[in-house]
Amino acid sequence: MDKKTIKITYGAMIVALFGVLLLINRQTGGMFQGILMYILPIPMVAYAARYGWKTSIAAWAAATFISIFVSTPTTIIYAACEAFLGMVLGTCIYHKKDMTKSLLLIMFLCVISELFNAVIITAVSGQSLSMYVREMQEAMNESMEMMSKYMGGDPRMESQITLMRSMMSDAFIARILLVSMAVGGAIQGFIIYEVSLLILRRLHIAVPKPKPVALYTPPSWTAYLGIALFMLYNYTFARPFENEIVQSVMQVAGIVGVMYLMCFGVIAVTLLVQAYMTRVKLVVGIIGFLSIFMMPQLVLILGVFYVAGQLHRFLLKKLGYEVQELPDNRIS
Repeated sequence: MDKKTIKITYGAMIVALFGVLLLINRQTGGMFQGILMYILPIPMVAYAARYGWKTSIAAWAAATFISIFVSTPTTIIYAACEAFLGMVLGTCIYHKKDMTKSLLLIMFLCVISELFNAVIITAVSGQSLSMYVREMQEAMNESMEMMSKYMGGDPRMESQITLMRSMMSDAFIARILLVSMAVGGAIQGFIIYEVSLLILRRLHIAVPKPKPVALYTPPSWTAYLGIALFMLYNYTFARPFENEIVQSVMQVAGIVGVMYLMCFGVIAVTLLVQAYMTRVKLVVGIIGFLSIFMMPQLVLILGVFYVAGQLHRFLLKKLGYEVQELPDNRIS
């Protein structure tokens, strides 16, 4: 069979599989939508890994087009984003890009996709993020009232509940909501990456071996961009914009910058633990995970020095890596 015919046939199969997954989701009332978000990118990953991005654009457009007929309006946005993520990952594999960079790129795009979908879908449905914040605040207040009644008027419990109520401001709940979306997007990107590579290896598609994340040197200018977005994020809570859509977009951009710096801050924490405490992977992983919640400000600062300063190279030298062999792309 002619190569062009095989390419078209394979693309048609990928689009059909994509449509079947969306149809199953719609016929089951969205029961499997949470799982589907991890599966939808995989067909496009397989196609782009074989033929590259130029050919995959047509398949992505066809998959997005077919989603109009087999899914709901809100699911169309999700489907288009998930297919695009699959195309990007498959293209990285096709061009044999550094898999560590590919992982970080997919996680970054998933964070943006998750926050972008939240803004767009709320706008399409005629709702807003502030509405979700108020609903969450009401639910938390009701749960605390029930807790107060159950505890029978214990003075210490009453003081704790009063403190919790004072903390549950609109700005605080909005931060929790946005950060949870961003973290969920990063986890989603990691799972999509791992599952896609596992399936591609089962299909006997050549996949480059990933390098340790610690050996990746991010450009230094991204640290300054992250700081600017962090300041923008805080400004949106100090002086909110009157336009709800502008406010949501600015907060999304701020969260992306904060998550970027905190991601490399966590890597810095794990390297510090390995350099000065222990190299037991389980302990390193637990400390790195807990650092996000126990000392987020310190993690953010470490992320800035890791990306823009010499902390990265210092820690690699401490751990015995050949730093001079690392590509220095800090000004790229």
